[in-house]
Amino acid sequence: MAEKNSYIIYLRVIATFFVVMIHASTGFLYRIDTGAFDWSYANWINAATRCSVPIFVIISGYLLLHKDENTWLFYKKRIPKLFYPFAFWTLIYLVYYFYRYTNFESLSSEKIGSIILDKILHGANAHLWYLYMIIGLYLAIPFLRKIMQQSTKREIEIFLFFWMLSMCFTSKPLYSVMPKFDLTFFSGYVGYLVLGYYLSIQDFKFKNRTWVFAITYILMVVIGAIGTNILNQGANKLNTFFYNYVFVTTAIAAASLFLWVKESVKQAKVPNWILIIDKYSFGIYLSHIIPLNYLHPLISKYLSTAWVIPLATISTVIASVLITLIIRKIPYGKYVSG
Repeated sequence: MAEKNSYIIYLRVIATFFVVMIHASTGFLYRIDTGAFDWSYANWINAATRCSVPIFVIISGYLLLHKDENTWLFYKKRIPKLFYPFAFWTLIYLVYYFYRYTNFESLSSEKIGSIILDKILHGANAHLWYLYMIIGLYLAIPFLRKIMQQSTKREIEIFLFFWMLSMCFTSKPLYSVMPKFDLTFFSGYVGYLVLGYYLSIQDFKFKNRTWVFAITYILMVVIGAIGTNILNQGANKLNTFFYNYVFVTTAIAAASLFLWVKESVKQAKVPNWILIIDKYSFGIYLSHIIPLNYLHPLISKYLSTAWVIPLATISTVIASVLITLIIRKIPYGKYVSG
């Protein structure tokens, strides 16, 4: 399987690095100064990497919407693999929050209870929003699979068209000037599952397609970076309109990068370090915030921003692999590490 779908392995690893890079760079964006190097550097990095989460979802659609499984069997096999890490890391980040950001001894029991409830409802850490989203998508996959397998390629293309259209209807500031049609069925991250399935059945045969996919991805990055720069000229609050995970430019960038890597990666032996990051990619996603919070400021003491973001990203990925390995050595740790 690793040999057959080596491009999937590379895509998962790229998306993993992209996620960490987003979190290593976004802090510079909140100090809005569009003429400063730090802000511009972080802006271009974010424009290039915001397709990370969409790529994860595309991979899920690519791999899972073909499977012919009973709905209950699908849930039994896959939901625990999401729910157990969700529960474990929610607890870890709750403890981490109280340790790092509060004076726990001074908090009343009522305040502690309200914080815990809020964190459970909305995510014990900001990046855990992904688990709330992906669990919901996995619940829908058995039903979405039946729709996809009974649909023609043209019908799927029509769905994707309406999905793209729904992004314009629901994205600020376009929402205020668009007709209020209810495109809920076509909206949200479910479109990335459908896109993944479509990319698995659509065979692109035109000439120079690798270059076309590469140029399309780069073009979306340019639009995202320049557009974000323009939107934040003189702004007091960061405007991430072009960074939205569910927006047209991000969707096109994700699809283009997916196809670019698919066309570029040949059937060859995958390096061991790539296989390791692929194997622990979920654990890296779940754990990386903690080492990043310590490694990023440490590196910042000695190096400029140009070096801080890539070095913090690489060191955090390595530390997160080690954290995941250690957790998996603990009894039952493999069920909760991710």
